[in-house]
Amino acid sequence: MELIGAEFFSIIVVAAILFDRWKVQKQNSSLPADKTFLKLLVAYAGFLVIALFNHASILQVIQYPIILERSITIVHLVTFPLFILYWLLSIESQLLERKPLVILGILQIGTSTVYAIYSLADILIDRSYILDETLNVVGGNGFNSTVLLSVVYCALALAIIAISWKKIELGKHLLFFIVPLLLMVSMVFFHLFKHHNLFTLSTSFILLMNYMFFLRKRLEIDALTGVPNQNAFMTRLEWILKQKHEATVFVLDIENFRFINHRYGTAVGDALLQSFATYLSSLVKDADVFRIAGNRFSVVASKLSHNEIVRVVNRFKVRIAQPWEVAGASISFHVNVAIIELPDHAEAKDQVVDTLDFTLSEIKSRRRQPIVIYSKRLMLLRQRRLNILTALRNAISNESMVVVHYQPIYDTSTGHLVSAEALMRLQDDQLGLLMPGEFIPFAENTGLIVNLTEIMLRRVCTFLTNHETAFRHLRHISINVSAEDFSSSDMARRLLDIVDNSGVKASRLSFEMTESLLLESYETVKNSWGAFAQRGITLALDDFGTGYSNLEALVNMPFDIVKIDRSVVSNSTNNFELITLISVVLERLGKSMIAEGVETQEQVEFVRAAGIDCMQGYFFSKPVPEEHFLNLLRYDNAK
Repeated sequence: MELIGAEFFSIIVVAAILFDRWKVQKQNSSLPADKTFLKLLVAYAGFLVIALFNHASILQVIQYPIILERSITIVHLVTFPLFILYWLLSIESQLLERKPLVILGILQIGTSTVYAIYSLADILIDRSYILDETLNVVGGNGFNSTVLLSVVYCALALAIIAISWKKIELGKHLLFFIVPLLLMVSMVFFHLFKHHNLFTLSTSFILLMNYMFFLRKRLEIDALTGVPNQNAFMTRLEWILKQKHEATVFVLDIENFRFINHRYGTAVGDALLQSFATYLSSLVKDADVFRIAGNRFSVVASKLSHNEIVRVVNRFKVRIAQPWEVAGASISFHVNVAIIELPDHAEAKDQVVDTLDFTLSEIKSRRRQPIVIYSKRLMLLRQRRLNILTALRNAISNESMVVVHYQPIYDTSTGHLVSAEALMRLQDDQLGLLMPGEFIPFAENTGLIVNLTEIMLRRVCTFLTNHETAFRHLRHISINVSAEDFSSSDMARRLLDIVDNSGVKASRLSFEMTESLLLESYETVKNSWGAFAQRGITLALDDFGTGYSNLEALVNMPFDIVKIDRSVVSNSTNNFELITLISVVLERLGKSMIAEGVETQEQVEFVRAAGIDCMQGYFFSKPVPEEHFLNLLRYDNAK
């Protein structure tokens, strides 16, 4: 029984693997079947069956005619190098280019064919395989040829693996290396001890390793679409960058996919994702498709030339312009595509993800073209934004980097300077003077805007305290605030504490909030806004006339001042009737008005004629540093 014990064990292993794979495939048909591995299992099962028949004959469990016994024994020996070649060819096909693979395959298969014909012919000739009564090989060169051919195949595979080491997918190195090594060692033992139990057990062990690898890979398969998931994508990026391979990476983001789910239902949405993944699998030859987020996919290919990328993009544009017929629904949707080249545009997998996210965000923010190849221009832009974010974080810890400029506001009737708007800049050693449009969006997205508001308020309060005499005729200085500054009662208290600690009268300050920010977080802002109003801080609605111009907010919120946007002031259509109309409405509501962006004498005259209280703009002064503003204030006081 020692002879057949290894075969029985191996048959149980093969049967268990096949059953488990069948059950998994039945439960989720979208999971890809590894056909090469399945064929290998079937081939090994055939090898085991022949081995069992051979050993049953040796043990005289089954009686065969002598010619049949000899036939089964020689066929059994022939299956060793044939099975080894079949297995190793499956590995070589993953490592070699098509041309060398074809040449090598022809040589190996040709050699095996000659060997098989020569060996099978010896069933009748009885020269190469001389067997004794117990069917053991006792003479001839057939057995030695079997072992030698098997060892040569294994040695050749090991050489190919060593040469192609960098091409092997991350995690497969040990698997690829151990297959030919164990097979070669077991064939040497077979030659020395005339028992192939080690070969059978080694093969079963390697197949189990392969299956364990498959189980691990199964965790990297997206259950819905059957393509690899984000974990597999990150593993592939790591492997590409580690081996310094050149690759082109496409990331495709289906825009507003949630609306498709809402309109057609999640079943149709899932079917669309499956169809889209199937299409992407055929978009680029020899490329891998990954589902890296709910509605985001990636296609990773060997490096493509610019012309090849253009051809792929054009094919995609043609297809995406057509409706997708899915589950009885005809669906049209928009896809944003970011393209980067590795390792040119990133040196680490996290950088790849950041670069792709940045490119997609640029596409969505600009809305000019849905497909963008990451370029040197975008690289410089991204680097500048990273530098700005660094400068912003530095400014939070080093408040001297925050520079305050003041733009004077003049009374329309008297022409006197009556208030000012404080505007923030950042002074960075490398980037120079940064304007709010560059760093405020980052501050809002990262939550640092709250810290900047606190710094700004402290600076303005200190300025008012240090120059109290100069400001005796000034009504207030206004500071721009964001919705984040009103996100909680605690934040409102912190701002009020800054005012109290400075000793500045709250009435000398004004807080401005844009209409768009107010509408986004109306309920959140309302409570804190009332707390500021109770303390005497003047409240202003900024940029009125853009967006919805929400009159309900004007009525319900305690705004003292409404600042009319420059787009209204500069609108000379119908002889400035729009500004006159807005002025009438605001006057009826009892609001003070400031016209922003006044740049010409004509605009000054119409602002006066419309009955607007105050105005600011480049016609009078651009935002200026503290000392310059003090000079303007002294000059105005001297009038």
